[in-house]
Amino acid sequence: MTLMESQKIEVKAGRPYPVFLGARLEDLGQYLHAELKDVEHILLISNPEVLAYHGERLKQGLQGFQIDTFYVPAGEKEKTLERLSQLTTAALRCNADRRTLALAFGGGVIGDLAGFFASVFMRGIRFLQVPTTLLAQVDSSIGGKVAVNHTAGKNILGAFYPPWAVWMDFSTLESLPWEETRNGLAETVKHAVIADQKLFSFLETKAEGLKEQNKNPQLWREMASASALVKINIVSRDEREQGERALLNLGHTFGHALEAELNYRLISHGQGVSVGLAAAAYLAKTRGLLTESEFERIKNLLQTYGLPLRIGEVTNQEQDIYSLLYRMQADKKNQSGQKILILPRGIGQAVIAGDCTDAEILAAWESVC
Repeated sequence: MTLMESQKIEVKAGRPYPVFLGARLEDLGQYLHAELKDVEHILLISNPEVLAYHGERLKQGLQGFQIDTFYVPAGEKEKTLERLSQLTTAALRCNADRRTLALAFGGGVIGDLAGFFASVFMRGIRFLQVPTTLLAQVDSSIGGKVAVNHTAGKNILGAFYPPWAVWMDFSTLESLPWEETRNGLAETVKHAVIADQKLFSFLETKAEGLKEQNKNPQLWREMASASALVKINIVSRDEREQGERALLNLGHTFGHALEAELNYRLISHGQGVSVGLAAAAYLAKTRGLLTESEFERIKNLLQTYGLPLRIGEVTNQEQDIYSLLYRMQADKKNQSGQKILILPRGIGQAVIAGDCTDAEILAAWESVC
């Protein structure tokens, strides 16, 4: 596939930016030379494993740029102010300045950390998202949310800081272990539940082919593109999460609380979202927003892809549902002390619920414990 054959879609934000679907890593340098003529220095922020798999292809096209690399170990626990400080020190040592381009090359953790660094370094430098995981391609690289974690909760310290562009090479998905792929599938199921019945049916009917990850690249391209388009469309209509964009947090209010309670060590983001989806779907069913059949379809789809419905499928540690409820108080969507939840309404729609009682939420937690 050549640069001309990739699909370019513009996110209509306060500062619009392009998302390239199906572009090649080797073509990125050509694009940067043409579009960013003042950039000579690239600060490449990545994970050692990602660079081992794909770094040579990326660097093939980046000849002519001065490239300095900052390595970030894998894991959500790396999104800290301490790691941000280390990245800042490294940037200064290699003489990074306001014309330096920060290039996030990896998964969601890399993108969040690199983007937050770019938003604050010298009051803001340009950065480029080159996501290599399914989760990053369909979700975290799009929308301009960047952040690091705090002991009080996930992504508490962050900003809206759109990338200069998002460059997706779907071939990077072929090297992912299935455990990592499932993280992205949780977000894709979420996208289908909130906004795309056809994508939900696609995930149901094409499950066997999709689970043969390396044998069906066209099927994966179709699925990843559809999932990314859900987020692109919603973000274009509501960049700053004043309304509709909040729907993208389906499963995340529960999931983030669980991740924080487990100190980001025993559970992946996708697993947290999956358990959170199950909890939110249970609460929606009790409120009459989901039929029993729709509730079972959501659960069955998650199970089809090996995603957990209960906390016990992830860790044997017993969880205190009151502690999990307390963790939810730090969620950024909350208003005036009231917990704001996203609940599915049928399949293909979702609603913002600001009147859920603690008793309802505790029952939802109980359903996944």
